[in-house]
Amino acid sequence: MKKNFLFLLTTVLALLLLASCGGAAKTDTGDNTAETCTIVFSGADMRDQVLEKGSSFQQPADPTKANHIFGGWYTDAAFSTKATFPFTVNQNTTLYAQFYDYKTAFQQARENTIGSSVAGFDYDYTLTATAAYGAVSLSGKTDGNSIYSNTGDVSFYDAHTNSGILFYDGSKYQIRRANTLQKISLDENDLLRDYSVEEVDDSYRFDSSSFAKALFEYDESQLKSIEPTSVPNEYRLNTSFNASAGIAMASKILNSAAVKKLIENIPENNVDTGMYVTFSNGTIKTYRYEMKINVSSVQFHLAYLLTFQNTGTASPISPRVFTGLALTPGEVETSVTEVTRYLNTFISNEHSGYDFTVKTGVGYPSKNSINATFQGSAFRKIDGDTVYFHNDIEIDSDLKNADIYKAAEISDVHVKRTRLSNGDVYIIEKKLLADKTTLINPYQVNQTDSRYLFDIFNQLEQFTFVQKVEKEDTVTYSVGVKNAEIAKILTWLNGELDLDPLGSATAKAHVFGEFEAASVVPDEAKFTVIIKNGSLYSVSFTSDGDLTTSFANSRDFTAAASANYSLDYSLKVNNAGDSFEPFETVNKAK
Repeated sequence: MKKNFLFLLTTVLALLLLASCGGAAKTDTGDNTAETCTIVFSGADMRDQVLEKGSSFQQPADPTKANHIFGGWYTDAAFSTKATFPFTVNQNTTLYAQFYDYKTAFQQARENTIGSSVAGFDYDYTLTATAAYGAVSLSGKTDGNSIYSNTGDVSFYDAHTNSGILFYDGSKYQIRRANTLQKISLDENDLLRDYSVEEVDDSYRFDSSSFAKALFEYDESQLKSIEPTSVPNEYRLNTSFNASAGIAMASKILNSAAVKKLIENIPENNVDTGMYVTFSNGTIKTYRYEMKINVSSVQFHLAYLLTFQNTGTASPISPRVFTGLALTPGEVETSVTEVTRYLNTFISNEHSGYDFTVKTGVGYPSKNSINATFQGSAFRKIDGDTVYFHNDIEIDSDLKNADIYKAAEISDVHVKRTRLSNGDVYIIEKKLLADKTTLINPYQVNQTDSRYLFDIFNQLEQFTFVQKVEKEDTVTYSVGVKNAEIAKILTWLNGELDLDPLGSATAKAHVFGEFEAASVVPDEAKFTVIIKNGSLYSVSFTSDGDLTTSFANSRDFTAAASANYSLDYSLKVNNAGDSFEPFETVNKAK
């Protein structure tokens, strides 16, 4: 009886030992007998492994499955607990291989990289473009970096710099604090070009306005499919983004009207585009967009590359500090008052003079632009209530062309309007062989003569920002203008820039046509006022954008239609004005 009990006890102990490895066999190692455990790899074409109990093994090579991407090893069939390697075995174990189809794998990697649960990330990006047509070859480049962090006052910061002829020189910044996003644009001289503020929601963690929309925001309906390329871990995205959309985005960033027109007229079937993404270990590594045009007359190549530098780490963001920047209404009003004081001081001087150049343009789609240039100089002397002036104006305009106003006798002219010391006012037409002079009698005193083109700043009432930069003896004010105000400038210039100063034309023409004020939508608008040694040095204003306009009584432009406009205004104080005295005779004024 006692022997039977010992045998039974021995048998139970042996079974318990075997059960610790799920019934695994013992291995004779000479002096010792080791217990083993079996590892089963479920869902993968891999042989089971038998290891000693308590030993560890490294992660095996990723298994493969047709048209799928390996997503990792899990310890349960529901894929809720990921296996950690080195993996230690103390019992028979099954590891489950998870696979995703390409589309699901991309979406999962995107969520792991920039999803709402990710604490932080940052990426570098570059945008390059080259264009060649005829003997012309142009290029442009953008270098930038974006950072998101759920730690600190600033949660999103983007900064990039442009260079090259094809892109607008300068830099741009986006800074998100709470739900407010500041957008700041600087020119090539590091002066403020544009500033705006918009409200964003809590989901704003990246800028999706670029060529990386497919990476940042495309949903199930926009992401049609994804397929591997010959490059390891690289996949091509097939999306609803077509060539026309790519050309439209490229046109917005290009600084060459000629290149814009060329690529916009290329048939879509001659445009090759592609979106590519690389990812591994469940996170995005790179994203790339390419556009290629190669036809007989045009070669254009645009490439956007984004590379993630960090995923998952949240660190406080330190954006660039912009000194001398007035943004609140009170700050802006104070700075505008400073600028106005300098302008008023100059114009009230007894003697003054300045050189000017004003270039205007109106371009209709698929037609040549209608350009005009006014350049010359203006001198003035104030004597009590009388303003003596001498304005030298040279006009070169496309409005004389056959498809606009040829029959109306509008022509390029060079004129001088002058007030002599005796008070008589003459207009002098400068001609090759003999000048022609006309006495204006009676003469009506007007601001156009006494302050020719000077009052451009006074047309405005609403400003968005002022940046004041002081360097040695120079103070530069960059002043932003609200979009709704730009129509006032264009209207004023339509009156100031007289295309027919001799009154010889049979039709009235304006440099911007008869535009609808409500249709003016600027892309950019900014004043720059420079002060040197405490006195006015120069005033400049640039703006471009869209409007709806027509040219009444012209041949081909009488119907109101959408067009783009451009304006480049420059006024620079000259030293000769300090000693200007009115001429005594017409011959001296010539």
